[in-house]
Amino acid sequence: MLLQLLAALVPAASAQAGPRAIHWVQRVSSLEATLNFTKSVLGMKVLRHEENDAACPLTCNGEFDTAWSKTMVGYGPEDTNYALELTYNYGIESYEPGSGLQRFVLVLPDAVEARGRAAALGYAVAGAAVTGPDGYVYELLSASSREGRDEPFDSVVLRAADPSALAAWYVSTLGMALLSSEGTTVTMGFAATDVLFRVEAADPKPVLTQWEGRNALALPAATIQSVHAQIKAHQPELILHDLRELHEKLGTLYILILRDPAGYELCLVSSETFDPSVRAATTYQAPDWGFRDDALAAITGGLSPAKHDEL
Repeated sequence: MLLQLLAALVPAASAQAGPRAIHWVQRVSSLEATLNFTKSVLGMKVLRHEENDAACPLTCNGEFDTAWSKTMVGYGPEDTNYALELTYNYGIESYEPGSGLQRFVLVLPDAVEARGRAAALGYAVAGAAVTGPDGYVYELLSASSREGRDEPFDSVVLRAADPSALAAWYVSTLGMALLSSEGTTVTMGFAATDVLFRVEAADPKPVLTQWEGRNALALPAATIQSVHAQIKAHQPELILHDLRELHEKLGTLYILILRDPAGYELCLVSSETFDPSVRAATTYQAPDWGFRDDALAAITGGLSPAKHDEL
């Protein structure tokens, strides 16, 4: 009865949502610096934040055995908007950037001003590209060629040795559509109006590190179960963590953690439960910096910072 009452509070469209890109996981060495950048330069807001006192059994915080936090930032609720998941590992001071993840493409009404704000804060700006904390690059555009999109996140640009073969895998395995192929670059996505993934050719093969993070996609539960069965039968080496069923307040959440054939990590979650769960969890509250200072001091034996910027 409680589950039925909670589910009734969520718009019916959420339970019927089709497959879509939901967020990209970034590994950040300074959560405060990244939050200042995403707010002051990109105009994002904190959607929700959580602290974890032990490493994630699904390596959500990467291959690190430490306490960690997760902060979701974006332009709107996660059940209808794309987001970034900022993963901070206590005690980890830096990450070695890989050569696979290239940039996040955003369409902002104040893109020119945003580049100016980035430059004023000391970030490198080259044309439309801004290099933010931890070396993540954001291409800030003023206009999009795609009509009818209010979502500022446009696309994620990656590199692979064989973009066409990688796109074929996403089409046949996850049901994405191949939207364009120009020279050695392919663009794919679940729909033309969704956040897209552009894959550029690279020679030699890109080196992927923990810095590349993880690509999160929401699919219907039945689709995830089918994908799991297909990969387990034909490409079991791509499974990082076998299919899990987490019994949440609003239903069963199916989670499958994979690597695609190019080595990028994927997190597949069932949209029927993910969408209402993240909607209910959205608080727009920033992290508790005092708590974080004490936690970091306990781990490193260092002194807590005395002052934090207002976020």
